[in-house]
Amino acid sequence: MDVLSTIGEIIRDLLIFAAAMFALLIVLIVVVSKLPDTNPLKRILTALSYRVGATAAAGAIAIPVEPIPGLDALYDIAVPLVLVWYWYTFFRDVIRAPASTRPTQPPAAQPRLRGDH
Repeated sequence: MDVLSTIGEIIRDLLIFAAAMFALLIVLIVVVSKLPDTNPLKRILTALSYRVGATAAAGAIAIPVEPIPGLDALYDIAVPLVLVWYWYTFFRDVIRAPASTRPTQPPAAQPRLRGDH
């Protein structure tokens, strides 16, 4: 019985850890969603979420496509190539991001309209 209680404690600890990580993920999503659209962190995490979603969608579409002869072979060749290119563009843009997101000049003053004080 000692082994079963030890396994039960390990599973309980893993579930607590998973719940804590899920809560931290929700907090991160809320904090990042409040950032301005020009923030590099928000832009990178948005692009990352698009890539993860596209990869998951490609895997989900693969299941109904597999029984169709011919289409499954085309799918097995084309989708990995597209996903490799899609992920490559993510890493390429992340590496370029620090230099391209720095403002070169302060924004110009907005002209005032008549009656705008």
